[in-house]
Amino acid sequence: FAKRRMLRAGIILYGAKVTFGKILGIGLAGLLTDLYVVSSTLLIGFGLGNLLGLSAALTTLISTGSAICGCSAVAATQPIIQAEAHEVAAAVGVVVLCGTAAMFLYPFFYSVVPALAASPRLMGIYTGSTVHELAGVVAAGNSMGAEVASTSVITKLLRVFLLEPWIIALYYLGIGQTKKEGDGPKQGKGVPWFAFGFIGVAMYNSVFGIGPAMQKVFTMLSAGFLASAMAALGLDTDLVKVKSLGWKPIALAMALWANLLGMGFVVSKFLVGAL
Repeated sequence: FAKRRMLRAGIILYGAKVTFGKILGIGLAGLLTDLYVVSSTLLIGFGLGNLLGLSAALTTLISTGSAICGCSAVAATQPIIQAEAHEVAAAVGVVVLCGTAAMFLYPFFYSVVPALAASPRLMGIYTGSTVHELAGVVAAGNSMGAEVASTSVITKLLRVFLLEPWIIALYYLGIGQTKKEGDGPKQGKGVPWFAFGFIGVAMYNSVFGIGPAMQKVFTMLSAGFLASAMAALGLDTDLVKVKSLGWKPIALAMALWANLLGMGFVVSKFLVGAL
């Protein structure tokens, strides 16, 4: 119940954080930076994961978590590609490792890199487009000031919204799913209605608005549901299988983080300057 129904409910309620007005507010520089970060991370992830010999499911989980929104993306992707519990555990572990380090590293960058220190908007777009978790973006952004915090959160929300089109693509194109002889795409069990539910909640919030009190309730419920789903997945996890995966998941996650840190900075700096 937790790893299916509560997981889906948690993703749907996550949409209460998003409004299309806020997303448009980041401007073309933020939009294009997010699109670059998500697409390049996914492309590099699938290419490198294949070279490392990782399973399609594990590659998809790590790539999606790194590209979009950390553990929430991993959890949302699992039921679509039917990943095994030990693959989910490994993906969550390596994504959390990189995301937690980023949360402390970005305020340091802001204090020592002149180009970032001179432009709170650039720092906000860079932070929101490249830090793994929404909570990490909030924590890092708030430590760098109100302008950085607001820009980074809005930029991150666009990345969060991109999770749903990606989940729908995974389902209908069969990406990351184990193919069996005679099977076509759409290996996941059932249409991913929760992805459409997320978009529906975001649309309602954009048109009618969800009040602060209800947003707080939805945020707490979403966090609780997702945490329960991850705990339920943990009950099925075989740590021996996680250990058997070796260093390769860590190598993939670190390579993707290097792209976020390096090329994310280069692209965001160029776009903010040009646009």
